[in-house]
Amino acid sequence: MSMIMTKIINKGDIMTEKLYEKNPYQAEFKADVLSIEKKEDKYHVILNQTCFYPEGGGQPSDKGEIAGIDVNMVYKDNDEVIHVLSKKPQKKKGLACKVDWTRRFDFMQQHTGQHLLSAVFKNQFNLNTVGFNLSKDSLRIDLDQQINKNKIDLVEKMVNDYIYNNKEVETLYPNSDDLKDLNLRKEPTVNENIRVIKIGEMDYSPCGGTHLKSTAELGMIKIVNVDNYKGGLRIDFVCGNRALKDYNFKNDIITKLRDITSVPNEELISEIKRIKAELDEKDEKIKDMNKKLLAFKADDLLNKADIIKDKKVIKEVFKDTTYNDVQWLSDIITKNDDIICIFGQQEASTARLLFSKSENIAEIKMNEIIKTPLEYIDGRGGGNSIKAQGGGNKVKKVKEAVDKGFEIVKNIL
Repeated sequence: MSMIMTKIINKGDIMTEKLYEKNPYQAEFKADVLSIEKKEDKYHVILNQTCFYPEGGGQPSDKGEIAGIDVNMVYKDNDEVIHVLSKKPQKKKGLACKVDWTRRFDFMQQHTGQHLLSAVFKNQFNLNTVGFNLSKDSLRIDLDQQINKNKIDLVEKMVNDYIYNNKEVETLYPNSDDLKDLNLRKEPTVNENIRVIKIGEMDYSPCGGTHLKSTAELGMIKIVNVDNYKGGLRIDFVCGNRALKDYNFKNDIITKLRDITSVPNEELISEIKRIKAELDEKDEKIKDMNKKLLAFKADDLLNKADIIKDKKVIKEVFKDTTYNDVQWLSDIITKNDDIICIFGQQEASTARLLFSKSENIAEIKMNEIIKTPLEYIDGRGGGNSIKAQGGGNKVKKVKEAVDKGFEIVKNIL
């Protein structure tokens, strides 16, 4: 690993000023390079000050640009903020830096929303948040207990009421005495310089992430999925612009379904249930008709079977029959005594073999018979003495494989 250092930093030196802690709304700033370390094909840069939030506490890092160079990620090392760049900055002083504000504000909305949702679950039903995950595509919390849907709906309504009431979101740095008087929702993970996010009078939570100034900026919170998880609940939800995007997506689906079914929104569910029931009924009729057709096909195969020493040997390559139907035919036919089926099936780019026999035939072992034919289709498979199967990709060789199987059976009999 090659290494380039622009300045040697001793442990204990005061390093980057964390501007994001003072003002999460600041997205542009100028900074000087304190050090650069090259690791593989990336440059790990330390600045004298930064607005870039480093990954941590369940929140992904900011992205953006430093001197026009993409910031791939930001992380902490011994409480120092490291910026990972795709190129090395050409100068060390007065670099123009810019945080991707759309990404930052999205994470501020989601993270603040998580605090609020977790607080209401805790305050109303004494449910503790034991897991938190935030990414650009998802947001979820894990709770340590289960409650019913009515209570979950109540929590969602209460959270949105707090949003509409425009509760202030503050950042506190209490001393040890003041900290004891705060009703913290969870224990801090550090012992000094503890940063507490306060939402109105309802939530005090130690956190190093970026947050909004008020709940009003959240817009709304919508719970989109609830699953039982490790004895508790896993709650997937969206906040702010993500909630609007989710609404638009689902509203578009409803609009299209309404146009397709020609019924008003309030009748969509009953209409879709009716259509599904109708399709299920037709599907059952089709399956029944297909079985009758397959029964005729089974009779036809038996009638044209080769008779070898009192055994009926059927060889057939299926091109317009599903593999499930081929299996069904094999099972039905070999329920009779003294029958051997050497079947091949072609479907798109897949070649399949299915060799089976009646249980009363002792001298033939299908898992042995199928080995050489499988080589024709460059296939792999297995089975037992009664039935063996396998698949490969040489579709044009299926007939040769079936013929070879037939030849092996004939020679054994």
